[in-house]
This record gives sequence, C-alpha cells and structure tokens, in this order.
Amino acid sequence: MEIEMKNCLKLLFFLIKYLIFWIAVFCFFRTFFLLYNYKFSANLSFLEILQTFQHGFSMDLAAATYLSFLPVIVFLFSPIVRSKILYSIIFVYSMGFLIGVSVLGLFDIGLYEEWGTRLSTQIVTALENPRGMLACVTSMQLVLLILVESAIVTGFVFLYRFLLKSNKKQDKQKWWVFIVLLFYGAFLIIPMRGGIQLTPINLSRVYFSSKLYANHVATNAYWSFFHRLIYNETNVKELTFMEPDLCNSIIHNSWNEERDAIPVFIKAQNHKPINVILIILESFSNKVIEPLGGASDITPNFNKLAQEGILFKNFYATGNRSDKGIGSLLAAYPALVGPYSILYFPEKMNNLDYLSQYFSKNIYKTYFYYAGETDFYNTKSLVMRSKYDHLISVYDFPAAAKQQNWGVPDSIFYNKIIDDFDTFSTPFFLVTYNISSHPPYDIPGISERNYENAISYSDKWLGEFIAQLKKSTIWDNTLLIITSDHGTLGFTGTSISDPLTYKIPLLWIGGVIDTSFVNENIGMQTDLTATLVQQLGWKPNLNPFSKNLFGNLSYAFYYNTSGYGFVSPDLTCFNDRDTKQIYYLNVANEQKKDSLLRFSEAFVQYLYTDFKKR
Repeated sequence: MEIEMKNCLKLLFFLIKYLIFWIAVFCFFRTFFLLYNYKFSANLSFLEILQTFQHGFSMDLAAATYLSFLPVIVFLFSPIVRSKILYSIIFVYSMGFLIGVSVLGLFDIGLYEEWGTRLSTQIVTALENPRGMLACVTSMQLVLLILVESAIVTGFVFLYRFLLKSNKKQDKQKWWVFIVLLFYGAFLIIPMRGGIQLTPINLSRVYFSSKLYANHVATNAYWSFFHRLIYNETNVKELTFMEPDLCNSIIHNSWNEERDAIPVFIKAQNHKPINVILIILESFSNKVIEPLGGASDITPNFNKLAQEGILFKNFYATGNRSDKGIGSLLAAYPALVGPYSILYFPEKMNNLDYLSQYFSKNIYKTYFYYAGETDFYNTKSLVMRSKYDHLISVYDFPAAAKQQNWGVPDSIFYNKIIDDFDTFSTPFFLVTYNISSHPPYDIPGISERNYENAISYSDKWLGEFIAQLKKSTIWDNTLLIITSDHGTLGFTGTSISDPLTYKIPLLWIGGVIDTSFVNENIGMQTDLTATLVQQLGWKPNLNPFSKNLFGNLSYAFYYNTSGYGFVSPDLTCFNDRDTKQIYYLNVANEQKKDSLLRFSEAFVQYLYTDFKKR
C-alpha cells in the first residue's frame, strides 16, 4: 500500500510540475516581449514591469490550466495502461503545443510594433495568404526566426526533461487513482475560470494601468488569441445592403440635416464650471416608470424627480445587455447584431468617442463608481481606455459590504459616494453604476426576489442619494443625468424585437437646470455624448453614431442576436438578419417608408464598415 501511495503522489507531483512548466513558458514570453519591444518598455517603471507579471499571473495560470487538462484525462487510463505509454503520449502532446505556442509567441512579439495589439485574429487572415506574409520579411529575418524558434523549443525541451522526470518504469496505478485524478481535474476548473468569483476571467482582469502598453504586456497572448477565435470579429457577420459610395453618401447627407442653432438649457451659476453626475441604473425600463407610460407606484422617487427637469420620453438602449449599454453611453458606440458589443474587442476600442475625455480636456477630474466587479463584460477595459482619474468598484468596499451576488447593495453604494464627495476635486465628472436591480435580485432584507421589488429598492436609494445631494453645497452648480444601461423583456413580457424592450429613462435635473419639459425626440444612448457636450459649450467630435437630442433628427437603433430595429416618427421596423425579413411595426408615413428604410440600412452598414476597419 505504501508503494501504491508513493506512485500516486509522484503522479500528482508530475501534474503540478506540468502546470508550473507552462506558467514558466508564459513568463518567459512576457519577458521576451518586454525586451524585444524595449522602445515601449522604456516608458514603464520597474514597478510597472513587475506589476505586468503580478496582474498577468491569473491569466497565465488559466492558460496553463487549459493545457494541463489533457494530461489529467490521459492519466485516467493509468490503472489499465502502462506508465511508459502514457508519459510518451503526454510528451508528444506537449512538444506539439510547445512548438505552436513558440511560433505564435514570436509572431506576437514581432508584430506588436506594427499592429499595436497582442496576438490577434488578424493573423488568421494573414496566414490565408502566406506568400504575402513571407513577402514582408527578408531571407535573413526568416532564417533568424527559424533559429530563434529552434533555440526556444530546444531550451524548453531541456526544462521539460529536467522538471518533469517521468516515471516510465512505474507499474500501472491502482483503480482508486482514477478518483483522485477526477478530484484534481475538478479542482483545475477554478484556476481555469480565474477563481471562484462570479465573473469568469476576461481581459479586464489583467488591466491595471492607464498605460495601454502595460495592460498589453500583462495580457496572456495565447489565452487572448484563443478567446478571440471563439468571440472574434470574424463571427460578427458584416451587414451589406448597398454599394459603399451610396452608403457613405446617405450618412454624410444625414449629418447636414442636423440643426445648427440648438438652444442651451443648462445655466452655470456664477460662471463656474458645471459638475456632471451620470447615474446609470441597472435594468431600469420605461415599463416601470409612470411618467414614461409604465406602471404606477414602482418608482415613486423617479416619478417625482421627472417633474423637476428635462424628461426624454423616447430614449432607447442600443442593446439588451450591460456591455452594450456601457459602450453606447460612455463611448458613443452602438451595439452590434449578435451577442457582441465593442467591449468584446479591446483592440478595437482605440480612438472611440469617449465621453470622459471631453471632461479631461477641460480640466475636470473624472470618477467612475461601480457597485460590481469591473471585470464584468470587460468594463475595466473601457474605463482604462477612457482614462478616468479614479475607479471605485466592489473591490474597494469592505468584504462585508458585498451582500449581493453581483456586488454591493445600493444603500451602501450610494452612501460611500456621499461620504467620498469631500475628497472630490471640482469641477468633476462622476459616473455611478449600481447593481441591486440585476438578477437574481438578492437584496438584503427583501424575501420576495423579483424585478419589481428590485426596481423599487433601487428607486428608494436613488431618492435618498439625490436628497443628500440637494442638501450639499455642490447641488446648485451640478447637472444630474439619470438613465439606464438597458431595459427588460420581463414585467410586461415584450419580445426581443419589440422597441418597448429597449425603451429606457433619461432625465436631466440639478441646480443648473432652469426649465422643466418633456422632450419628445426619439434618441438612443449614443446620442448622450453629442447632446451633453454641446450643452456644456464644447464642440463634439464628428461621430455619425451620435446626434443631438435637442436637434431636428429623431430616430434610434437597437440591436440583438437576430437583427436590428429602427425607430422614427414615420417608420418603425425590425430587420431580421437570420431570415432576411423586414417586419414593419409602424408605418405612419407611407411616402417616407422607402427612404427611411434605406437610411436605416446605410446606418447599419456604415457601423459594420467602421467596426471592421478598427
């Protein structure tokens, strides 16, 4: 029995050392990446370089775990197959992946300066034209590449043999080793998904710096690459309806229809810069807000506040998920058809029309408060790219504060913001994003978990938060914008293609609002940027996806896995990409039907053309 236990322990130690071997491979390539791209690395401090290893470790471990899973499966046969055969299978498997990892690693290192991103699925397209790719390198570079690849593989073969001295002379394992290996394999699922937290590991996990290069270094290129093969832009089917020239002409002509003289409804007090607070409410829908045509008594605080400022009656989310809403509100980039948003593709997030950067240019301090995990839907990637000065998330609260599955309940969340106001520099731009109204609605002290109760709870603490703001010295010179990340299919049971599913609140109040009225224009989340920037007296960037809500253009788009919807006063329709069928939900002006349909197709095609080029 003692010998059998020793054999089992030797097998487990082998598997643990195998995991360490792959971590060593990934650390080596990160080091090589830093040295080769020394022009960029020189801008990092020694501490930041160390932090790339620290923050990248969880992704290295996840990638190593994936590669370590097959050996566990192979050794499940150890009670019936001799060790010599099993160790040989694992060696061949390891060398095959080592060669592949090394080749991809060298491409990743060499192409970074040109592409500005880590290993990308762009390489798949490049490999489809190997002649063109080879034409980009000299014979000397090709020889050098082969020599370096050979040296790296040879070095790791020696490390493999040194670290993983196999036990080929062992007899077959006993049957109970099968159970031990099953438990070990089950345990590997934890590092594979990045821990036991709710959100599985994603690219946001390794983002830690406002320096994009530092975040790129921390990224495990292999994990990122294979993640891209599953969720990559080649799966985002391009929607083409017309010739590119006609598409561009239609979009450019629509820009000229924007009204030049747009009134300003916010007034600064004593000529001081205006503080702006953007409150993003999780899953709030017009369905539960009485002044917007919804049910009564669910949001009494919002209902009362709606009488104080500018209420936008026809405001739409561009998608049905948080990442789509955040990308639209904070980067003025619409959602996409399918399960995608721009947040899925950090390499495409350069040069977006980030709302926060208008404030940074005008010497504002910027703050982002989120009650959940910033790794969720790559939220941290967007925040880092937006260059907010301060990021607060669930990790900045005491452990006892995480009383909901997704994060911190609204009562604790809003109180922290109130407490932190004393530390804020003015003028400031603050984004708050709550979590209590997110399923499963596990709010402390509320036994019946449903959407209505969660919304009522969030509305209560929203009201408390604003009541505290009104008592503060900042209220008189502050603009408060309240909106939502997306609506809901539930409550009244609308379909995924129904515009009502995407209708969300937008309300502007505060000491700088000197009027009260309902804006009837149809708009969407991306329009917030152009509208707010103009109202603050600044010039918005030319962005075809963002128009002024106070202008004369009135339309909105929303996107889901099947297709896209278009809403305007004269035409509302849904274009089903899968069936290639157009569903006309409302045709108020038959004469404008065809031209509006053409505009909607041009807008979507223009979006996908822009996405592909990024």
